[in-house]
Amino acid sequence: MSMRYIELLKNDPGNLALLLLQAPIIALLLVGIMRFEIGTGLFEQKNTVQCRTQILTNQGPLALPEAKTKESVDCGTVKSFLQDNQAGQQFVKQKSNNVDTALQDFIVPGLGFNGETLLFVMAFATVLFGCINGSREIVKEAHIYRRERAVNLGIIPYMFSKIVVLGILCLFQSAVLLFIVELGEPLVTSVFLPPILEVYITLVLTSLAGLMIGLAISALSPNNDRAVSFVPIILIPQVIFSGAIIPFKDKAMQALAFLFPTRWAMTALGSSAGLHSDKINGDKLFGDDFTFHGTIFSTFSHTDAVQRILMSWAALGAFIIILTIVVGVCLKSKDVKV
Repeated sequence: MSMRYIELLKNDPGNLALLLLQAPIIALLLVGIMRFEIGTGLFEQKNTVQCRTQILTNQGPLALPEAKTKESVDCGTVKSFLQDNQAGQQFVKQKSNNVDTALQDFIVPGLGFNGETLLFVMAFATVLFGCINGSREIVKEAHIYRRERAVNLGIIPYMFSKIVVLGILCLFQSAVLLFIVELGEPLVTSVFLPPILEVYITLVLTSLAGLMIGLAISALSPNNDRAVSFVPIILIPQVIFSGAIIPFKDKAMQALAFLFPTRWAMTALGSSAGLHSDKINGDKLFGDDFTFHGTIFSTFSHTDAVQRILMSWAALGAFIIILTIVVGVCLKSKDVKV
């Protein structure tokens, strides 16, 4: 059945070309706009985390020697100041005697926003690719499915013939998107895997979640027109509830955001990139727990960061499994109408 489905795709070269060109076109546009309108090195440490050379405390100004000539410096310099300078040591004592906690007051707010924007577009694009790939693939064959199901067609072989072929397409699209972005804006940091691999796993899981959303739409829809109409209703909330556009601080909204793959994709991608969500927009994942758990001059340990990424991957995996079951149930329900 997978081979038959591949033949059907090959027999429609126009549609196949569009599927294959989606990722490179979006990636080239994204990188081009970023380079010409924002600049390069979005994921370099100096554009992700920088520290001010002076702050105002309860006891008055606290300034580094560099404050005479610079407004900001590498946070490593500030960390050394807090550890070695007497005034810095006094400030650390006021911050629970923790250097990393004290360092947070020096970090420049707003840095990392452009990097977060790039990551968000990548996350949304992979959901979009997957959803578009699958949104018409079952409903357009409804009459064929009913006829073959009446003879000997199994639901699981039919369903997985779609998932396997389109899943490979999702892997390809995610790889092309990431490869082009990496050429234009190299990924610098990660938590426990090489940056490209860590981000690729997140993008693949996000794309597969999008694919299963598309297949679920296709299985639920009575016709092609209805399936196409459902797609924007599903995709627009992926933007709203990602946390990149609107930061979430209310517990009810945070819980609702859990239902959208882009939310978990951004959680993993931002943590991999070492972004500080408290300095960008204040987005929080659980209650008062900030979304990104990176390891670049943060208060989070390496273990915290690993757990946050693995939790995000597990959530995306849960989407894939649950939606696979939904697709199977929807296909089974069509038996009643035969």
